Amino acid sequence: MNSKLKGIIVVGVLAASLGGVLAFLELSGGNGGDSSSGDESSSKAVINQKENVKTQLVDRSADEVESVEVKNKNSAFTMVRSKSGKSTWEIGELSGLSLMLSEEGALADCAATLKSFDTVEENAEDFSKYGFDDPTSTFTVTFSDGEARTFIIGDPMPSSDRYYYLREDGKNTVYQVLSTYISYMIEPKEAYVNRVLISQPGSDAYPDYGELRVKRKGVDYDVVIENDDSEVGAVSAQVMTSPVYGYLNISNSTDYSHGMWGLTATSTEVIFPDDKALEKYGLTDPEAVVTLTGEEYDFKLTVGNPVHVKDEEGNDKDEIESYYCTIEGVKGMDCIFLVSASSLPWVTKTPEDVLSTLMTFNYIKDVGEIVVTKPDRTDNIAITYDKDADDVSKAQMNGKELDVDSLKTFYEFLITCPAEELCFDEPKEDAFVMKIEIKRYDGGGDTLEFYTDTGRRTIVKLNGVPSYRIETKWITQFEKNIAALEKGEKIGESY
Repeated sequence: MNSKLKGIIVVGVLAASLGGVLAFLELSGGNGGDSSSGDESSSKAVINQKENVKTQLVDRSADEVESVEVKNKNSAFTMVRSKSGKSTWEIGELSGLSLMLSEEGALADCAATLKSFDTVEENAEDFSKYGFDDPTSTFTVTFSDGEARTFIIGDPMPSSDRYYYLREDGKNTVYQVLSTYISYMIEPKEAYVNRVLISQPGSDAYPDYGELRVKRKGVDYDVVIENDDSEVGAVSAQVMTSPVYGYLNISNSTDYSHGMWGLTATSTEVIFPDDKALEKYGLTDPEAVVTLTGEEYDFKLTVGNPVHVKDEEGNDKDEIESYYCTIEGVKGMDCIFLVSASSLPWVTKTPEDVLSTLMTFNYIKDVGEIVVTKPDRTDNIAITYDKDADDVSKAQMNGKELDVDSLKTFYEFLITCPAEELCFDEPKEDAFVMKIEIKRYDGGGDTLEFYTDTGRRTIVKLNGVPSYRIETKWITQFEKNIAALEKGEKIGESY
C-alpha cells in the first residue's frame, strides 16, 4: 500500500438514481392495502378501491429546460442553463459559490417531467382551502422553444405530508402530487450549495501528508499530527508530535488524522456570512479550529456552536447532533454549514483517544544496545543481529552471555511500556528512579526517564520531554525482569 494511504480506510458510497427513487416512491405511495391475500374479501376490497388518476402534467426532456424560477416560503431563486454547456447550471443568487450539480439536474428533471399522483378536484372554485392563497411554492419552467409553464404548490395534504396540492397557473384543476416530485421547488436556495467541504482524493491521487493541527477551546496545547519520517514506526504512517510524541492507533485515529478529506456538511445554513452571522453561530469564539496544510493544500475548518438533539417538547437534550462550521482554502465555500458531530472527531477526541498504547517502538533487529541506569548501578545489554538468519544471534549483559529468547521477552515487555496518561509536569530531579536508553545501529533510538510522582504513579520523560504518567507497578516488574534476565530466570510478561 502506498505510504500516503497507510492507515486510511476508504469507504465507497453507492447512490440510487433519481428515476429509481421516484419510481419506488410512486409505487409505494398509493392507497392500496395488502394484496398478498388471495381470499374473496381481499379481492373485492382491491376491486372496489378507488383508482388513482395519474396525469402527466409536463412531458418534456430536462435537456429542453432553459430556466426554472422558484419562489417559495424559504427563498427565491432562478436557475438558468449555463452558456458553458448543457449539463451545467447557474443560480444568480448563489454566484461565486460551488453548487451541487446533481441537485440542479434533479430540479430540471422534475420540472420537465412533472406528473400528478391523482386528481383532487376539477373546476375548483375555492383555491384557498388547498393553500393556494398562501402557496408553499410557485415555480415557472421555461423551455428552449419559448414555452413557459407556471405551477403553484399549496398545502401538504392533511392525510399525509408525502403529498401536496398542486395546480397550474390559470387553470382550476387541483392535483395530488407526490412530494418527491416537487421537493426541489420547496427547498431554499441554500440547498443547492455544494456540501462537500473538501473533496476525497482518489486512492492513487492522495497528496503527501503535511501537518494536521487542532486547537480546542479550553485546552492549552495544540494537537499536531505529521508524517513519521523516521520510517521505524510500524504502528502508523503518521505520528503525533504535540503535545507529546507518540504513535497513532490505526483503528482509532484514521478519522482524526484523515477525516478532513471528504468532510461533508448535512446542510448549508448561511451564504456569504458577515461578522454578525459568524458571531451568532459561535465562529468568532470557536469550539475548535482544525488546519490541514501541505505543499498542495491549506485548509482551515472552524467549528462553532453546537446544535443539540431535541426532545418531544422541542427542548435541547444533552446529546449534540451537529455543529456550525466554516471552511477556508476551498473555492466557492463562503458559507456557514451544519456538519454532523460524528464527522468532527477533533471537537471531542483527546490525544489519549488516538494514541497507541506503545510509548516507544524500535525493531529489535535495529537495536544494538540497551542501557539501564539507576542511582546505584548501570546495566549494559549488547545485542547482535544476524542479517542472514534475520534474527538475534547473540546477547550479552555486562559482558555475560544471555539467553536470546529471554532477551526477546524482556525487550517485548520494555517496548510495551504503556502510554496511559498524558503528563506535562516537570518532575523533581531528586525523584529520579531510572533511565532506559534504546540505541539503534543507525544512531537513533529513544530514552525513557522515570521519576516518582506518587506512591502508585510515575512520571515518564520521553526523549527529555515530560510526556506520560504510568502505574509504578510497571517499574517494579521491569526491575524484577532485568534481575531475572541476568540470572537466567523466567521473565514476567505482565504487571
